Amino acid sequence: MTGQRPRLLVVWNPRAGSKAGLPTNRAGEDDLRRAMDEHGLDGELCAPDSELEAIERVRQAVSDGYDTVVAAGGDGTVGTVAAQLLGARTALGILPLGSAMNVARSLGIPRDLADAAGIIASGQRRRIDVGFASDGSMFLEVASVGLSARMFGEAHRVDDGEYRSLLDLVRTVATFRHHRIELELDQRTVTHRAVMVAVANAPYTGLGLTMAPDASLDDGLFDVVVYGRFRHSELVRHLLGILGGRVRWSPKMTTYRAARVRILARHPLPVRADDRGLGSTPAEFVVRPAALTVIAPAGGQGPVAPPPR
Repeated sequence: MTGQRPRLLVVWNPRAGSKAGLPTNRAGEDDLRRAMDEHGLDGELCAPDSELEAIERVRQAVSDGYDTVVAAGGDGTVGTVAAQLLGARTALGILPLGSAMNVARSLGIPRDLADAAGIIASGQRRRIDVGFASDGSMFLEVASVGLSARMFGEAHRVDDGEYRSLLDLVRTVATFRHHRIELELDQRTVTHRAVMVAVANAPYTGLGLTMAPDASLDDGLFDVVVYGRFRHSELVRHLLGILGGRVRWSPKMTTYRAARVRILARHPLPVRADDRGLGSTPAEFVVRPAALTVIAPAGGQGPVAPPPR
């Protein structure tokens, strides 16, 4: 705290930590405050009633010169907070209270609440890349085109309590088709028959699926992973094998690296970026290098950022 003004704001989403109505993280306000106190995180804790209120609170914290805004919730909370910190000196901290915690996993931030609070207390600031779709939508994890986008859309509806979408999810995986897909990658163009494409800023998305094992948050490039001529049984085994951050390789995956990606298909294919549907192809994505300052473990991804003034 500097003067009479707190320099750290914790934006807590008490609704985080459930999948399809089932709790996956039971940490409450007492647990959160205990972890903060244990590591001397003397800041303000707020629990906004809406995403709009959270956005306004974070923007005010940036305007007031806070050193750190901590997202205490899931990947959705992390994304909401991060979007307001782009280009700012205010750093993003993460207290993982959600189900998958893909961004925290990519940064090497542990799931244990007390350990994660200790990392914030250490104050190791780094800069990471951020992806953008052509409509201006920001993403930290993975933009998906094709089957994966449709799968994540159905899974998101299940999370929202539309349990009939579970059957649609199974049907989607069981009946997928391959499509001719053209990718414009910076200065070159390649064509594949594929079931889906992952434009990855980070390795993980969804339920911790390792869609792009080698993707890095600090290299200024996307890993563009084309999932080619998988048979149905092969793809199911592969998806089960990459749940929860596990890594599984297949010779039917082809990886490119590019800062700008445009994807076209003969037939329109669904497009998503993290948890947001973006319509259908054509789709375009660009990476903005070192756009976000985060607090992460020493030696983690991202170049070291200067300390706050």
